[in-house]
Amino acid sequence: MRLLKRIKTKENLKRLSITILLIAFMLTYYKNNIKPQNYQLQYEIINTKDMAMVNVAEKKETESKDKTNSVFQIYKEMKNGTYTQKESPVEVALPSKKNTVATLQAPKRIWYLPTEIGRITSYVSASHFALDITSPRGSNEPIYPIANGVISGIYRDSAGANIVTVNHNINGKNYSSQYVHLASYAPNLYVGKPVTINDYLGFMGETGIATGIHLHLAVLDCSIFNANDNNCSSLNGFFSYGRARYYQGFLGLQSVMNVPTSWTSR
Repeated sequence: MRLLKRIKTKENLKRLSITILLIAFMLTYYKNNIKPQNYQLQYEIINTKDMAMVNVAEKKETESKDKTNSVFQIYKEMKNGTYTQKESPVEVALPSKKNTVATLQAPKRIWYLPTEIGRITSYVSASHFALDITSPRGSNEPIYPIANGVISGIYRDSAGANIVTVNHNINGKNYSSQYVHLASYAPNLYVGKPVTINDYLGFMGETGIATGIHLHLAVLDCSIFNANDNNCSSLNGFFSYGRARYYQGFLGLQSVMNVPTSWTSR
């Protein structure tokens, strides 16, 4: 029995020794032949005033020897104006020259109503190419140009109506506006004078052939009293051209802006 116990003890020791040697061998082999994958997160501090966006990418340490495509190198090239797109794991958005926020501006207004308070009493027709406008102020209602322009005529027609005409150049296109039946003219008014929408031309009246105090306002796409404009070089030509344009669908002020039936401000 003792002999059998001794034999089993030796076999156990032998097995234990073999197991220890095997473990030691495996540890040595693993240490010498198997290298763990080592990852490193690379990043650069970017000035957000110059860079719109930088996506930081994770790449292997073994592949990071070449620094030419690093974020820092791209940033330097971009600042120097020499950057060209290269294949790179780092995605870079090109910065704008000026990192400013665009402000939306309303389009500049060109056309205005001719009175501060007004009401339409007659619309454009073939025989009456004008809007008739009244006001509760009567002859105290000032008349203003419907757009910036130059005075092209100050005269009284054969019926005695006081009239002012203004030429307007809007984006390279010529227009004329005619203001009829004025009670009086504004002071210091002369042909060739530049006027703005805020320079009044006179006051509403009923001079000439008129049924009550009102403004007769005609607007055409031509230059009235301009010898170079075949359509509107004379007053008669202005009337004839207005009739022709009416049949073509042009309705004066109503064709260049929205004209309400009545209003209390320009």
